[in-house]
Amino acid sequence: MRDLPLKDPGTPDVRSPLRLLLRTAAQQRRSMAIGTAFGCAWMLAQAVLPAAVGKALDEGVLAGDDAALLRWAGVVLALALVTTVAAVLRHRYAVTNWLTACFRTLQQVGRHTARAGTAVTGRLPQGEVLASTSSDGPRVGDAFDVTQRAVASVLAVAVVALLVLRTSVPLGLVVLLGIPAVLVVLLVLLRPLKARQQHQRELSGQLTTLGTDTVRGLRILRGVGGEEVFLTRYRDKSQQVRAAGVRVAAWESGLEALQVLVPGLLVAALVWAGARATVRGEISPGELVALYGYAAFLTSPLRMLVEAADKYARALVAARRLVTLLEVPPLLTEPARPEHPPAGPLADPVSGVVAAPGELTVVVSDPPELAAPLGRRLARFDDSGDPAGSGDEGVALGGVPLRRVPVAEVRRRVLLAEDDAQLFSGTLREQVDPEGAHGDAQVLAAMEVADATGIVDLVDGGLRGVVTERGRSLSGGQRQRLALARALLRDPEVLVLVEPTSAVDAHTEARIAARLRAARAGRTTLVASGSPLVAPHADTVHWLRGGRLVASGRHADLLADPAYRRFVTRDAGGEGDAHGAPTAGGVPAQPTARRPVPAPLPGQET
Repeated sequence: MRDLPLKDPGTPDVRSPLRLLLRTAAQQRRSMAIGTAFGCAWMLAQAVLPAAVGKALDEGVLAGDDAALLRWAGVVLALALVTTVAAVLRHRYAVTNWLTACFRTLQQVGRHTARAGTAVTGRLPQGEVLASTSSDGPRVGDAFDVTQRAVASVLAVAVVALLVLRTSVPLGLVVLLGIPAVLVVLLVLLRPLKARQQHQRELSGQLTTLGTDTVRGLRILRGVGGEEVFLTRYRDKSQQVRAAGVRVAAWESGLEALQVLVPGLLVAALVWAGARATVRGEISPGELVALYGYAAFLTSPLRMLVEAADKYARALVAARRLVTLLEVPPLLTEPARPEHPPAGPLADPVSGVVAAPGELTVVVSDPPELAAPLGRRLARFDDSGDPAGSGDEGVALGGVPLRRVPVAEVRRRVLLAEDDAQLFSGTLREQVDPEGAHGDAQVLAAMEVADATGIVDLVDGGLRGVVTERGRSLSGGQRQRLALARALLRDPEVLVLVEPTSAVDAHTEARIAARLRAARAGRTTLVASGSPLVAPHADTVHWLRGGRLVASGRHADLLADPAYRRFVTRDAGGEGDAHGAPTAGGVPAQPTARRPVPAPLPGQET
């Protein structure tokens, strides 16, 4: 048996849906071959069983030969044992092949999606991506489950045809001509079913996309009173999916019935012809019994072949979707000749920002929305923001452009924490330490820096308490602080934080800003923030306007620039305190929010 998930799912062949399936089959050819061998033994033992029964009747019962009867009875028993053992082992390998193909496909999709990043959702709707991970992988697995039975069925039909030909040429011709005719009739009926299945698959993906978008924007919809509008849209789309499913089910049920009726007509014709041949003395009673056994047996491989055709059609539809997803090129490409930069400054030639090694650098961006693209560029999340055609290779670490550094090394050495804190379902501890690589003391220390230790008391079970999906049981500020603690716990060589305190109150922000410098002592930290409570703790502040550096220095020195002072303090002309915070009657005033923050729910903090 194979351990799942796979350590290495391999590289998919995305040149066509068929090549993707064949490549997957080649990657698990050993288990496929063993399963097919057991499947052939299983079917062949059943195929020749009627011949053994017929021989026992002719040579044992009718001839009155007890020895022959005992001998052929032993053959029947041996075939039954082979059928039983082979059936168990065939099923075992069928499940193995299904699981392996399914997991391999899902792992390949997961890895490619992680590498391609937003390029996938930029080209495909989120519903399509979700549908590929939830349904296309199992569809591919179905093809590998049925393959060993399909191969065994073809072999068994060929053997039965030969046995019938040896008994009677006319009856053998009935089998040889009738089986292809039955398969053609059933396969013709599969074509409209395939089209209906593909249409339902498309509608299902659209419904998933609509549902995902609605859930993500539920707060906004409630605010503008648009819930009923989107509910109606979702209901209508859902009814379209239901109607398409009913049409698919109607064809599938009809096909199931025909899989019994059409082969049954062939069996009836074969038995009728065999009975007439027996009356004429052309075949023996034992051969008639064997012929009936062949006819009854043939219904099983015929059904399996039609089932295989159906599952292959579904697998090709799923593979076509997977190819569309897997061929999306990643936003980042690995360097042809990778380099490994020494520790040094992180420099962005586009903006002029330089984060000195071992220092805390704060970037104040006007307008603030340009801070996010800067952070993504500094961590090389994509190359869209780097200059093209200018001969400049973009952001560099230690003098080496990140384009020349392996992506895995960039991710290990430069960590970006954006302002949209993302949490997942799981324990509170897993939100901060997803890999479980640190002790509780280290987790709590990181939470202390992020001023998030109070959350432990709010969650039932403390660090082992369960946080709901996307952290919906927590406020925006709590989620942001947990995300900050998670980034701090990784302790990267270079940490880039984009507005890490935008959703917390001023007192919490002041505590975080004071602790951050000490926690990151000796390592490079860049914080994109326009807060007057964060900037005073920086070794260097970069003042950007329109994405370009206009001034650098200590926060206290930059306050001499009226434009900088007005932007940071949101002061219309009043004086500021020593740290640049606006004052009112000599008392430091709480800075205004840098962007609108949704009002907290009852019982939650901002």
